[in-house]
Amino acid sequence: MGGMAQPVPPSRARSATALILAAGLLGGCGKNVQDEFPLSVGYQPMEPMVAAATFPPASGNELYPEGLGPVVPGPQAGHYSSHARGYVHASLVRVYQALHDPAASYIHNDGGGTRLDIPPVFGEEPFPVSFRLRYSSPSPIGAQKFDVTYRAGPLEGTEAAPVVIGERYQKTWGTPYIDVMAGSLRATEVAPGVTAVEMVAWLKAETQVQADCDGTVRDLYGDLLGVVAALP
Repeated sequence: MGGMAQPVPPSRARSATALILAAGLLGGCGKNVQDEFPLSVGYQPMEPMVAAATFPPASGNELYPEGLGPVVPGPQAGHYSSHARGYVHASLVRVYQALHDPAASYIHNDGGGTRLDIPPVFGEEPFPVSFRLRYSSPSPIGAQKFDVTYRAGPLEGTEAAPVVIGERYQKTWGTPYIDVMAGSLRATEVAPGVTAVEMVAWLKAETQVQADCDGTVRDLYGDLLGVVAALP
């Protein structure tokens, strides 16, 4: 479509899980740890969006170009934080349908080495959308495994007629070399067939920097676009 911002593909250069490469990890594998993910936080946004995370600007007759605006740092609280806003050329109902598919929320790795270790586990939490993915990432000291739990649902409206939807994810078990891995998405329809998304990612892990956290947001946006495009 003419005048539209280009969708952001999954990043091959940066990732939230290329974290087992530093020499400091060779001293021992460490025990897998459990990370609390309180039910009380539900699928609310992680934190307020920063003003610098702007939507893609209008281009010609296209008021809502499909793509992400700038990915910018959010508040730092002992971990990296990344914020971005963007548009998806699909209705809110279709975006919500896509979030039911784990493929819309996969964590990536630089060389594609991170993979699902077991099939998705659905329905462990009392939310409209609930699933857990176990990842395995190669490292010089052996495969590092970790679980990420995802939850989503309407923040306003109903399942059948959502007005605002939210998604939240967090590492809930696994390698201690990922101390923080979490994120959220808030989405609302701003025009017929156009959904605005607000995305936040947090990251604190061995060998990782702000750019890796930023790459997580771009990857997840690309995941969402891909699943939306594949919907019947």
